[in-house]
Amino acid sequence: MKTLLFMTVLLGTADAKKRKKGEGVVVNVKVLDKETTKPVATAQVRHPKEDLHHRVNEVTGVWYASEVLLPDGTQLHFTPGSALELEISAPGYVTQHVRYDVKRWKNKIEIVLQKMDITTDIDIPLTPFDREEQRDPAAGGGGN
Repeated sequence: MKTLLFMTVLLGTADAKKRKKGEGVVVNVKVLDKETTKPVATAQVRHPKEDLHHRVNEVTGVWYASEVLLPDGTQLHFTPGSALELEISAPGYVTQHVRYDVKRWKNKIEIVLQKMDITTDIDIPLTPFDREEQRDPAAGGGGN
């Protein structure tokens, strides 16, 4: 009985970690394919002011952070009430630009990427490198 009371007192006094002033809240971005609704394993998330591209988890399609590092070395914290701009891209998909208002908690963004239409009817003529006209094969080899 004393052990149960002791455990209750210990567990009851544990406080949740409080966020320090200016410290960011975690923002989760999940990237899905529009047609299959499956995670896009090759997706990347980037803030417009930073140089780095952050890859999503290959299995879940999720990227999360509470801050990003800007080129000048300062950290941009995701604070409640601030507007967050993100660029989500993946090879073969149309890039999405997202603006999100950060809340105190439960910052989960689901982004759906649409595949690019790669079909083209452009006929590209074959021209060898460094030549304006194609070589006549009857003229002989390179030693002539």
